[in-house]
Amino acid sequence: MKGILILVGALCMSASVHALESKTISTGTKAKVHLDVQGVGKRVCFYDDKAYSLGSVIKVENVLLECLPEKEFEQNGALRWHKVGA
Repeated sequence: MKGILILVGALCMSASVHALESKTISTGTKAKVHLDVQGVGKRVCFYDDKAYSLGSVIKVENVLLECLPEKEFEQNGALRWHKVGA
């Protein structure tokens, strides 16, 4: 009988510890979130804090880069820089 009581007590303690671990306490401070929505929805490539449209070509350290679709099969997906002639 003692073994059963110890087991039941251990299970109750385990449940109590689990309940305490899952409790969330809020400190009341709110983080300020700033979203730059100027580029949202636009298909552009970025370089040096400037946005370039589809087909733009720039030269970076003697390498030509062209702004093209990230994936060939997408017509409205993300854009990225591709090395020209590669």
